[in-house]
Amino acid sequence: MYRLKVYFSILSFLFVFGALRANEIKINFSSINFNDAKKIANKEGKLIFVDFYAEWCTPCKWMEQTTFKDEDVANTLNNNFVSVKANIDETNGYDLKNAYDIKYLPTLLIFNSQGQLLDRIEQTLSPRKLMDVLNKYNAPEHKIAMKHDFNKSPTLTRNANDIKESESMKQSAGEYKKYYGEKQNSNSFRVQVGVFERYEGAADMVQTLRQLFVEQVTVTNEYKDGLPVFKVRIGQFETAEQAETFKNIIKNEYNMDGIII
Repeated sequence: MYRLKVYFSILSFLFVFGALRANEIKINFSSINFNDAKKIANKEGKLIFVDFYAEWCTPCKWMEQTTFKDEDVANTLNNNFVSVKANIDETNGYDLKNAYDIKYLPTLLIFNSQGQLLDRIEQTLSPRKLMDVLNKYNAPEHKIAMKHDFNKSPTLTRNANDIKESESMKQSAGEYKKYYGEKQNSNSFRVQVGVFERYEGAADMVQTLRQLFVEQVTVTNEYKDGLPVFKVRIGQFETAEQAETFKNIIKNEYNMDGIII
């Protein structure tokens, strides 16, 4: 009789344990290409969460068994983020590791819906600490869904005298508005260093330039063959000679070509 009770106790435990495991909330991690993750985030208005790891990384396994099994963490990531697992020993993960200069494991990167880097965490995090980070960036201004197709430029409206930003451009490109709205002295000279068919490319370049230079960085948009073109420019120089000097400096020191506007 005693053995029978023990037997049923074990069965009950296994049943309950199995039910708990079956109902365990899992994070919808994907190993998709990062560009595909950006397309999904861009379309759905979600952030991007990237976990860099390796099978041999003990701290990574600790987070897998603790932090990533937390219900609040799982729900927050599943509902608000496109979550990507980047194994640095595989091709996609290795390329992404090099692109973002990953030196430690685990490293967590958080991007907004336009694929712009918001934060880099180079340590293990408990569920509570990770929730603090996720909640910090889980805000509407970081999760703007694009209204146009990802592979096409935003639609702009034209009137008789000028070209204006469309409402969708204003809503989906906060950073663009910031630089586009900066005053440009018509009597000054600037060095144009990039021309893009899509805002995303211009925004990435602006972010890089502002880390390298103290000079003003601006973006203008024009129409070419009926499509918008985004032009990235640096500086406001009083003379063409000053602009030429700056153009030579960025060419010699950064191998960056430019033209004087």
